[in-house]
This record gives sequence, structure tokens and C-alpha cells, in this order.
Amino acid sequence: MKTPLLLILTSVPSCMGFAPRQALQVTATTPSSMIPSHLQLAPIDVSDLVSIDSHVASIGAMQEVVSSSMMISETEAWVQPLSAVLGPFLNFFSFAMLCRIVLSWYPTANANEVPFNLIVWPTEPLLRLVRGSIPPAFGVDITPVVWLGLFSFMNEIFLGQQGLLTMKMKYGI
Repeated sequence: MKTPLLLILTSVPSCMGFAPRQALQVTATTPSSMIPSHLQLAPIDVSDLVSIDSHVASIGAMQEVVSSSMMISETEAWVQPLSAVLGPFLNFFSFAMLCRIVLSWYPTANANEVPFNLIVWPTEPLLRLVRGSIPPAFGVDITPVVWLGLFSFMNEIFLGQQGLLTMKMKYGI
């Protein structure tokens, strides 16, 4: 005799990384009109199970997987767009500060010429903010090094493997 048990099914392809997953709980009393046609339900033969305890444990494990995947859908709407904007912004300014460091090695280069002014224009306002606070070391302006370190640190804290926004997207923390 086949007895229907509680089944938990997810109906999302695995290629959708951060998409919300729809969990469907089906019991013996669920009308067939509420079950999507692409999900095939078959009763489980209780006699084929080794023990009910192992089946209950597997249902518990499936519920944990579904609940952990549901956390992804509970992430606030601002997290992913912020990381999509903040990542390129921090990377651009890190690269610009690195170019500014290299440009400082050539004091005769005219900062108003075309290839150099593309580096000087976005970085000069930031450098001007801290130039009075950070004295030159051995006659060399180290403010681009400070900004490069700050941008790299912020990139790692927010968007690194264990960054705040990354953890928020993965686990909904």
C-alpha cells in the first residue's frame, strides 16, 4: 500500500543564484489544482523505506535546505544594487590612486595634458582633503598611498569573500 507523506519541493533552476526560491508543501489533502503541472508527485511506498526515522530525518534536512535558501529571498532590496555600484566605484578609485602613485614618480610630467589629466581630475579633490593632515614622508606625497589603502580596505570589508554585503546577500545576516 502506498501512503502519501509530506513532500517539500522547490521549483527554481539551479542557475538562478540569488533568486527567491518558491517552496511548495504538499500533503495528502492538497488539491491537485494547486500543484503546478511541471511538478510530478508520486506517493512514497512506506514499505520501501528502511525506517521512518531516517525518512523523517531526510525531511528535516530538506526543510533546512529550503529554509536556508529562503534566506536568500529575504535579503533587502538595496543590498545587491549597492554592491553592484560600490564594487566598480572602489575598483576605479583604487586603480586611479595606483596610477596617481606611478604618476608621482615622474615630477616633470604635465598634469594638464590629456593622458595625465584623466587620472588627476577624479583623484585631486580626495587628495586635497588629506594633504594638510598627512605630511610628506622623505619629501614624497604619500596621500595617494593612504587613499589606495583605504579603498582596498573598504572593498575587502564590504565586498570581499567575507564582506558585509557579501554575507548579507548569501545568508541574509
